[in-house]
Amino acid sequence: MRALQTLGASPRGRLLPVILLMVLAGTVGLAPRAAGALAPPQGILVGTLTDAESGAPVPSAQLRLRELGREELSHGDGSFHFERVPEGTYTLVVERIGYARLQQTVEILDGQTVRVDLELTPSAIRIGGVVVTGVGRERGTDETFQPTTVLSGSELRRRLGGSVAATLSHEPGIAQRFNGPVAAQPVLRGLSGDRLLLLEDGHRTGDIATTAADHAITVDPLGARRIEVVRGPAGLLYGSNALGGVINVIREEVPRSLPDRVTGTVSTQVESVNRGATGGVFAVVPVGAFALRAEASGRTLGDSRTPLGPLPSTSATSYTAGVGGSWVFPAGFVGVSVRDHGLDYGVPGEFQGEQIPGAHQGGVDIELRRSAARLEGGLLRGVGPFRSVEFDASYVYFEQTEFETPTVVGSQFGQLSGGGNLLARHEHEGARLAVEGALGASVFWKDFSSSGSFTGSRPATEFVVALYAYEEFRRGPVRLQAGARYDWTRTTPLERNSNVLGAIDQRLFGAFSGSAAALFEVREGLTVGASLARAFRTPSIEELFSDGPHLADFSYNIGNPELPAEFGLGADLFVRVTRDDLSLEASIFRNAIDNYVNYAPTGELDPRFRRFPVFQARSDDALLEGAEGRFQWEARRRWVVDGSVSWVRGTRRDTGNPLPSIPPLAARLGLLHDAADYFLGGDVQTVASQDRTAPLEAATPGHTLLNLEAGLRWMAWDRLHSLTLGADNVTNRVWRDHLSRTRAVAPQPGRNLRLLYRVTF
Repeated sequence: MRALQTLGASPRGRLLPVILLMVLAGTVGLAPRAAGALAPPQGILVGTLTDAESGAPVPSAQLRLRELGREELSHGDGSFHFERVPEGTYTLVVERIGYARLQQTVEILDGQTVRVDLELTPSAIRIGGVVVTGVGRERGTDETFQPTTVLSGSELRRRLGGSVAATLSHEPGIAQRFNGPVAAQPVLRGLSGDRLLLLEDGHRTGDIATTAADHAITVDPLGARRIEVVRGPAGLLYGSNALGGVINVIREEVPRSLPDRVTGTVSTQVESVNRGATGGVFAVVPVGAFALRAEASGRTLGDSRTPLGPLPSTSATSYTAGVGGSWVFPAGFVGVSVRDHGLDYGVPGEFQGEQIPGAHQGGVDIELRRSAARLEGGLLRGVGPFRSVEFDASYVYFEQTEFETPTVVGSQFGQLSGGGNLLARHEHEGARLAVEGALGASVFWKDFSSSGSFTGSRPATEFVVALYAYEEFRRGPVRLQAGARYDWTRTTPLERNSNVLGAIDQRLFGAFSGSAAALFEVREGLTVGASLARAFRTPSIEELFSDGPHLADFSYNIGNPELPAEFGLGADLFVRVTRDDLSLEASIFRNAIDNYVNYAPTGELDPRFRRFPVFQARSDDALLEGAEGRFQWEARRRWVVDGSVSWVRGTRRDTGNPLPSIPPLAARLGLLHDAADYFLGGDVQTVASQDRTAPLEAATPGHTLLNLEAGLRWMAWDRLHSLTLGADNVTNRVWRDHLSRTRAVAPQPGRNLRLLYRVTF
């Protein structure tokens, strides 16, 4: 990878890492003294896990004390052990491939060892898990107030792709905007880019992936413990940029709990469609009262192959390295982490000698680097009137260089960003009413710069401050939630000269967000819910101040410094069924967005070269509505029928014309046999044609694909080993995705064999 040109960092950008290191040093120095001061009454939790049918021990199951966020893996004999557990009542959640999820309430008393022996019921249904995104605290997916998806364990291994978008593309309501295997972005209910918030451990990634279709997301899913998706407006805890929803890749780079032994995974994956190879390892090591975590991974991909031939300029190489550590004391934790990610990838420009519309001739080579530092901590067992108080801070340095030729830099971007959050939760149990909620505050800033001979992006800074609160009420089968948030944003251009935009000046935005939701348990295993949320998004720096060409997009973008903020009013109505042999979630939704910002073609060419089409930022009112759902039915012992459906319709409310780049109706139906030590299955994925298109947008025919999968699981040396084989597009069919930027010239990738080997220890 070429050495990237380093962009200058501001003094405040260089100062924050020093502050983080000082905090860490102070934390380590004060650890022995503070540990004694904060230590509440505590006990020990031990037990065993066995198969409810055979009585055999169940190893490598994940156990989690939900209220503390502490995790443990069961040993080879099925035993588990939690030490130094503060006195109190907890929910113990147990998950293991091939078994139904189990929850057990346990009470820990001071100085006592509590023993809990549990039996797990075999089940091939895989929907379940815990979620933290958008809900304020950890809970089961069947308890959330919005349609939610969690990929973890075997489900994550089965779907694991080279990007977050590819990994999630089989989930209901989610598609991917393809611009090569690396420059692929998720689309949730028809919304993507700056309207879909992508997080890593609850933090903004700090890259510029949302600003253009050729920019890559700097999050590799290989090291993820789980990926959580919250659909619909979910900005209450995270602020603007969440009109479409939130995707949160969970790694726990800062450990929240102290394992009783070294834990981690070693993974390696190969795939045939691009002759790609990936490898990675992470481990958490207990050292006294400290938990130390280290992670490293690398990926190399060749040009992606389609049924009609290879697609040039789609190769990539990347690396990720990170370390983290935390001091875990009985009342909570505090720790830091640092991560460095480098990526060199290509964006396609032509296929078999024909130029891709809107792409740069010959393609573009892009190199980027992202370095991040984080500080996290919390007191989890009572702080005055609050049950817990947590805080975090982050700092990200990002740079990206786009090469027009192997030696000519067309554009270069740099960004410094950082932020912090403070969240205090409370919980009260009355005789007839249970109440819980949270108060929070957050701050976020970024300093964006650009340079090069072919860039229309302008440097600017952004500063955001927010306050928020939410409350939940439970009485019998009814649960209610209400919340509110206020954000204040200041966007300041650093260059104010323009021949096209007119006057450019600082913009100030302030807006309230709010949500209300309800869940009603009709009977055990059947829940209906509804939610209503008002969210907003401030125009991005590019939408306000761009004035020039974008190299990899082959377009000339003109911003609008007078753009108002977007406001979305979203409603969901959904039903959930959770039984031993059936899991189902289905929803209908409506999202009306005022002042929807889009780039409209002017029909002109750029004034300098007369070859870039000109696009002008404008705002209109938009409406997105649709339905989605997924079910898993264990029709016979260990045989599961798995199906999903997604549909969304996007319309400009002023003209009635369709919105561009809306995914068509899609459905999937599969059959899976999941035994204790192996699984095999397949699915048929059908996508309808998309002929409801925006002006100047071409229609796309439908297609049907066949996918197969198989896997083995076994214990060796007290470790869980798994081998997962997936075959996508088995018939090597020529197909085109409506959201792909290459579809007019090149089809999507052909047959792909994926082999993943993982050891969990």
